[in-house]
Amino acid sequence: MTDVAVTGIGVVSAFGHGVSPFWEGLVRGASALRSIARFPAGGALGGEVPPLDTRAIVRTPIGRRIDWVSLMALAACRLALDDAGLAAGERTGLVLGSAFGNLGETTTFLDRLFDRGAGNPLVFPNLVLNAPLSYASIELGIEGPTAMLSVQEASGEAAIATGADLVAEGGADVCLAGGTDELGAVLHQVLGESGVLASGAARPLDPAADGAVPGEGAAVLVLEPVARARARGARVYARVVPHPGFAVPAPVHGWARDPAPLAARLAPLVADADVVFASASGDPGRDALEAAALARAGGAPAVTAVRGALGDFGAAGALAAAAAALAVASDAIPPTVGVRLPARHGVDVVGGTARAGRVRVAVVDGLARGGLCRPLRLEAA
Repeated sequence: MTDVAVTGIGVVSAFGHGVSPFWEGLVRGASALRSIARFPAGGALGGEVPPLDTRAIVRTPIGRRIDWVSLMALAACRLALDDAGLAAGERTGLVLGSAFGNLGETTTFLDRLFDRGAGNPLVFPNLVLNAPLSYASIELGIEGPTAMLSVQEASGEAAIATGADLVAEGGADVCLAGGTDELGAVLHQVLGESGVLASGAARPLDPAADGAVPGEGAAVLVLEPVARARARGARVYARVVPHPGFAVPAPVHGWARDPAPLAARLAPLVADADVVFASASGDPGRDALEAAALARAGGAPAVTAVRGALGDFGAAGALAAAAAALAVASDAIPPTVGVRLPARHGVDVVGGTARAGRVRVAVVDGLARGGLCRPLRLEAA
């Protein structure tokens, strides 16, 4: 298997557009959660991405039809390619993950369908889950293998793991891999009625946390063989080390109740890790499971989580992976926003300010409902 390097990072987050505002915000321990401006009722808290300039991102006629979640994905792809100093070629692949895809236009289409008996046929292509993949492939001229994945809360991690496997096995010379998801008023309403939203700010891994705060964004990593990256003099943020996904016993739509099986599977992965980027969001079920499993797994790595700063969404793991690569490259661990020590089960949660120190191994544990886990392991090159 070929060693796989991360040579480019593109991020569109509630902190802004690009790696710099994303990483600076995380390291400062800032929160990007604000009142969601585009929701008609207003006042709802979330991690909303600032408006993007479509004309600066889309250079073909598809700009007239592109939807918001696809635009975020395309922007992240462009930023990642620019960061890597590459252009897409015939052996360039693309793998994206999304839990829900286009929420805004889906709601509009269905409202019209129910009210008038017919939806807008020009909007319908945007409602298909692989619309972001199609738009990015057409716009960037990607001719290699492509795939769109939906793995609930681990959609971003699953896409990056698949992209890394594609490069490692020689299926592509370069692969763009990451995820994208958007805020939706209907989804926010459903989450609120289900009682899973936080009463205030999110507090990942905090014993007093009572729910998550939704968010949106996109992150894409450029993956290529380490030897190829070295040959062209590229900067290597980190190496992606293959690790299989797995599942542990759990309710179909819930979190595992027994942390022991998860701890046993995570133990060899985190034994020598310097930091674990947890999936924690403030959801009491997810956070309790994760903290207990990490405490039992041993190795005593530092633990942090980005969802307290950016919001919780299906592709948030792609942003966590971007943060993990940056942590390895810069030897800094960003803090968990909102946590008040001591954290759950005594795990070493980084809180307050960033922690400096050698980061040779960073793990993104990639948990999803139903007992799914799609971890990522990033190591210093």
